[in-house]
Amino acid sequence: MIAVFVLRRAACRDVVDLAIVLDVSNHVDPNDVQRELDFVFELVLDAVSLDVGRSRVALVTYAETANVQFYLGNFTDRPLILDSISAFHE
Repeated sequence: MIAVFVLRRAACRDVVDLAIVLDVSNHVDPNDVQRELDFVFELVLDAVSLDVGRSRVALVTYAETANVQFYLGNFTDRPLILDSISAFHE
């Protein structure tokens, strides 16, 4: 399951570098992976300030090995990050 320490919602409006690591191994039920992705999507949609020059988001998945889906700073706006998360899910 996903383990994320989320600051109070107001604090997430501050500048942060957020690296999200998801367990997508065979040990995790596919429904739980979907819940992980839903949580990440909502977190990026609602809680992280992505104004220019502010917060950055990275996504790493792991099973046997870790795979970087996207690095900090790869995307500079919310729609591109959300599209990347959605594409990973498909």
